[in-house]
Amino acid sequence: MAGLFYLDASALVKLVRDEPESLALRNFLGDADLVSCELVLTEVPRAVRRAAAKDPVLSLEALTAQAGEVLDTLGMLPVDRPLLEMAGALAEPALRALDAIHVVAAASLMPIDAFVSYDERQGATARLAGLRTLAPSERAD
Repeated sequence: MAGLFYLDASALVKLVRDEPESLALRNFLGDADLVSCELVLTEVPRAVRRAAAKDPVLSLEALTAQAGEVLDTLGMLPVDRPLLEMAGALAEPALRALDAIHVVAAASLMPIDAFVSYDERQGATARLAGLRTLAPSERAD
């Protein structure tokens, strides 16, 4: 699918390692333009390290290389002071700090085709911010 999609770390990790939604996400995105913010330069490698530590079958070296390839395909939005201040001002009290930064970063790029995340709390806040949210899956919901 062509278009511009903002992906948070939960979506990007599905492009790095095989998870239940990985194939559906890859098929959905096709050759779309993908963007995120600089937070994922830390979030995705940390998630890869956690996964490899929990499952000795996974190769940290291979996952790290795949993470680098995925991250290199993204347009990156810088995380600057105004963005951080806007994220801090979001009204949703239960939203975690990094999730708030992703929502504000995506909203700053509007109009985009969708905010792609597998975090429901973050998705709900993104919708309140006027973003269309997607979490492609093979499951029938």
